[in-house]
Amino acid sequence: MNKYKFYFLIIILIIYIISPLDFFPFVLDDLIASGFLFYFWRKFKNQKSQKNNYSRSKSHTNINTGPDGPMSLDESYKLLNVSSDASLSEVQKAYKEKMAKSHPDKVAHLSEELQKKAKELALEINKAYNNIKRCKGNS
Repeated sequence: MNKYKFYFLIIILIIYIISPLDFFPFVLDDLIASGFLFYFWRKFKNQKSQKNNYSRSKSHTNINTGPDGPMSLDESYKLLNVSSDASLSEVQKAYKEKMAKSHPDKVAHLSEELQKKAKELALEINKAYNNIKRCKGNS
């Protein structure tokens, strides 16, 4: 529901609640209309907050930045243990081998500290691979 339809619906519901014309006697219809008003308001508010959270997370996420800043291409090659003149298929093979050894699912039975380190290492390996892939793709 776009915001104009929402505003139109809100205005109609408010006018109905305030108006002296009622489909049912007493306040039953006004309570029902107030319930719909509250439902639509919460639904619109949740959609708006989800959009804001999504846009905020997209704008602050950079695939090659970590806690220490951006990862250089040399660091990426060093992390994957490949030479800088390696082909993309060799880089992909090294990436798959590293991920097979250090994937967080592989250490799920170990302590939480080791699971956390495995997750951080997997993220670093992903960053390195994406960095190399992006640079090799542009060449």
